[in-house]
Amino acid sequence: MQIDKKTGAIVSAVGLGFIALLGFTAGEFGSAQEEEKYTVLDTATVLLSHEGINGKDFIHLYDSTPAIIMAGHVAAKLPCNDDGKTDLVIVAGVAPDVKPVEMMLVEPLSSPGNMCIYHADLPSEVTDVAILNASDNAIRLPRTSTVVISVSEIKPGMAHG
Repeated sequence: MQIDKKTGAIVSAVGLGFIALLGFTAGEFGSAQEEEKYTVLDTATVLLSHEGINGKDFIHLYDSTPAIIMAGHVAAKLPCNDDGKTDLVIVAGVAPDVKPVEMMLVEPLSSPGNMCIYHADLPSEVTDVAILNASDNAIRLPRTSTVVISVSEIKPGMAHG
């Protein structure tokens, strides 16, 4: 089953809507309960097949504002060179202050010189995840290029970058 980008965005929005069902109200965000954490299950699968990213440009993939991500994971299937390296970087933080996520190569699922799978836990206290083309040249992503972002714990509050 293939889900287009619009449907993926709707699924992600519904997932964030689910967070609201866990007891959050607009008045509780940013209140004295900011240290409370909530277990959630929100996964966004972003299909990037045939998307283009100009050199030094990015695609914003996920925004949890006003909730703050305390625990999550990201996996990406991206084009790679013969050494298993890619010019595409997953970044996370509170926009505009984002930093590279140290992704690890999943060797058994990768084909260096073609497509590689990478994964990492997200840093805590972030709201935004993006994919950045760190090279100076535009990149057209091949078929099956994907990024999957899973959020498992959040806290209410407004993070500021």
